[in-house]
Formats: sequence, C-alpha cells, structure tokens
Amino acid sequence: MRKFSLTIPIKPEPKQRPGFSRKRKKAYTPKKTKDYEEKISDYFLSHVKVEKFDKDVPLVVNLIFGMPIPKSTSKKRVKVMLEGAIKPTKKPDIDNMQKAVLDALNGLAWEDDSQIVKVTAEKEYAINPYVHLYVHEAI
Repeated sequence: MRKFSLTIPIKPEPKQRPGFSRKRKKAYTPKKTKDYEEKISDYFLSHVKVEKFDKDVPLVVNLIFGMPIPKSTSKKRVKVMLEGAIKPTKKPDIDNMQKAVLDALNGLAWEDDSQIVKVTAEKEYAINPYVHLYVHEAI
C-alpha cells in the first residue's frame, strides 16, 4: 500500500470564494488563495519524493491543522490549549481550509481530488502553525 505524510510549516488558510470579473464575465481565484496553494504545492514538490497516485486509485486523506495561538493568551491557557483541552472553534472554517490543501495538490499528489473517498480533518492549537497531511490508498 502506497502512502505518504507531510507536515508543512505554514499557517492554515481557508480557500476564499471565487471572484467574478464583470469585464470578462468569468470567475477567478483570489490572489491570496492562489499564493497559499502555490506555497503548499512548492513545499510538496521539494519534500515528497513519490509519484502521484494514479487516477483510478481511491484515497484516504487525514488532515491536522495546527492553528496559531492568539498573542494575548495567558501562559496558563496556552498550556491547556497545547494539551488539547481547549480546541480552536473560531474561523477559519475547517472545510474551507481542507479545500485549499486538497486543491493545491491536484495533479501533484493525485490526479484529481475526486479520487479521495474519505477525509478526516481536525484543528488543534500549535506554537508554530502547520498543516499535517497523511495520504494512503483506500483498502
């Protein structure tokens, strides 16, 4: 069974809604989202040395988003957050963060994210923000 895992030292960001050009009457991806997805793609290409999964291979993806702790948080509360007793319940929404990561890896880790048959995602607090990704073939 093929698999890989990767921890990307980047602050998790949501995929923004597409913008619309009145002039060209077309939807476009906002620059912030494009830049974020490019950072994920570049990190993947420089750190993962596996061939992408073939288009007929069903995949399972597990995502963990290490969210930054607000600067004004007391040391006592930081400790509790890092132990997992307090979870991040503020924006960004987990589904939008998930979408940004999965779209960024289209054509690199897999042919298309339609191959993904199961996704789990969670948010936790972290001193240094990150996105952790674990991918394997569905059995």
